[in-house]
Amino acid sequence: MDRDEIIFAGQYKDFRLGIRFELTGKKPEDVAAALAHISSSIEPYAFKFSGIDTKKIDDFAKVSGKGISAVYGFLESRTPGDIKKALGTALPDPKLMSVAECYLFNRILENAGVAFKPSVAPVKPAEEQIEDFIGFIGKYGKWIAIKKLGLEKVQDYEVSGVLSGVNHTAVNKAFDFAGVEKDDEAVASAARGMRKSYNNAAAMLKELEPKLSGDSAAYLVCKSLETLGYRPYASPGMLTDAHPDIKPPKVRGRKPKG
Repeated sequence: MDRDEIIFAGQYKDFRLGIRFELTGKKPEDVAAALAHISSSIEPYAFKFSGIDTKKIDDFAKVSGKGISAVYGFLESRTPGDIKKALGTALPDPKLMSVAECYLFNRILENAGVAFKPSVAPVKPAEEQIEDFIGFIGKYGKWIAIKKLGLEKVQDYEVSGVLSGVNHTAVNKAFDFAGVEKDDEAVASAARGMRKSYNNAAAMLKELEPKLSGDSAAYLVCKSLETLGYRPYASPGMLTDAHPDIKPPKVRGRKPKG
């Protein structure tokens, strides 16, 4: 694999996507844009095939207004019990609560217009042939990532798992390639001493509000919530409680390999 390129190809039920991005000679920002395109294309299906009722959570995740205040306002206006109860109606299995919480934060951030993924200019892909598997190949410089799932006797949650794995890579490598300033000290301090709870998520976001400006804002929002225990994007770890064969992503170091 000598060329710098990103390829995603696969189909399952009503999901179908075959795209290629030629990246030889391109800037890192172009790689970030390609990864962002893939994330936006596959993430809805990662949630859909997870087993939760996304429509019920969509109906619940209505925010009032725009901006980060609309996000913490949503959390403050409901008791933790009310939120858990609403999410519980969307679950065929209580062990999928982590998926429902992930999807809830994804939706309320999106509905409030709060960036939690890198903001990059869109790019147009070329078409890629789709075969009888779901596959992702990414290479740019020293970075290489490969993920693949055969579709014979596959179950929905396994498709969710591979799509979530690709999405996890896409989101985090997009932050890397976009050159976003990563204030990891601010991320660590935002959730320091806090246990995972909706009330603490609201308090943390309120405290972060004055710091949210420029390209670093999306990283602060995303990673602070992630540190508290509410990853706002599809990732394999959200499925692990219900499906232990789906392994969570490895803890990222200073120089992640994707």
